[in-house]
Amino acid sequence: MAIRLRKKKLIGYFLTGAMAMLIICLIGGYFFYQKAQEREIALKQEYQAKMEELQEVASQSEVVYTLKKPIEKGDPITKDILQKAYSSKAATAEDRFLIDMINGEDEYFAKTDLMLNTPVTQSMVYKNEMITKDVREGEYSFIELPTSVKADSFVDIRIQFPTGDDYVLLAKKRLKNVTGLTSWFDVDEGEILTMSSAIVDAYVEGAKIYAMPYVDEHMQDASQMTYPVKNNVKDLIKESPNIVNIAKLNLERQNRARMESYLKEMETAEREKIRAGETATKNEVNVDNEKRSAEERINAANQGALNQQEELVGGTQGGNE
Repeated sequence: MAIRLRKKKLIGYFLTGAMAMLIICLIGGYFFYQKAQEREIALKQEYQAKMEELQEVASQSEVVYTLKKPIEKGDPITKDILQKAYSSKAATAEDRFLIDMINGEDEYFAKTDLMLNTPVTQSMVYKNEMITKDVREGEYSFIELPTSVKADSFVDIRIQFPTGDDYVLLAKKRLKNVTGLTSWFDVDEGEILTMSSAIVDAYVEGAKIYAMPYVDEHMQDASQMTYPVKNNVKDLIKESPNIVNIAKLNLERQNRARMESYLKEMETAEREKIRAGETATKNEVNVDNEKRSAEERINAANQGALNQQEELVGGTQGGNE
């Protein structure tokens, strides 16, 4: 009996301890669960706050494209060297360059050297304009060219009248080739007719047609064409079905009328004096160029003779040895 009572007591103690442990575990589990819930709620709130912050930043940001590598002036801007980035609206340039602009037809090039991660803007690049159906290669031998121009130079073709009026005939033309006084560059139908009008003015009014190069062809925008074409050419331009871009041509009648009135007011003697002065200047330039050419030929001949003499002396010494 004593053993049974002892076993019963032990079982009671064990059950009491188990119940106590169970109660403690339940209470501890409850508090642990509460803490876990609180942490989860806090994490959710923190995550939501960050998402709202990111959304707010995203709503105030613009997509820009930066360079994956540094490039030099004249290098092409292609999709493979651009990477997407984000910039605040306040810090984003209005003319930011978008990758969708590279559509396979237009080619873009850097106007200047650009560093790694530079956000690209439209003002940093230039593009080769698409060739329209009315573009042809023109050859001209009457345009006065500066001595510094060569193939691939960009120039404005201008016309200067005896009255002092000076107009832009063609803007930012790339000289495809230059040989002596002859130059080749692309012209469209409207520009061809404009040049025809200028040629008549050059012969009849004693105007001078000349080229003026750009200092930095990539950074400088093209000039506006300001030359007022002759009235008959103006009508022809308006009626021509071959002209694609008529907007860039100067077709104002008022400018042409003003220019012609100034030319009529000039006396014949004044025109002849101006033409004589220009002819004298050209003759002096030609004489100076011929003189320089003769000096260069003499110097080249003397250098050649000196080289031959040195070779003979060197050969004689080698033979004596």
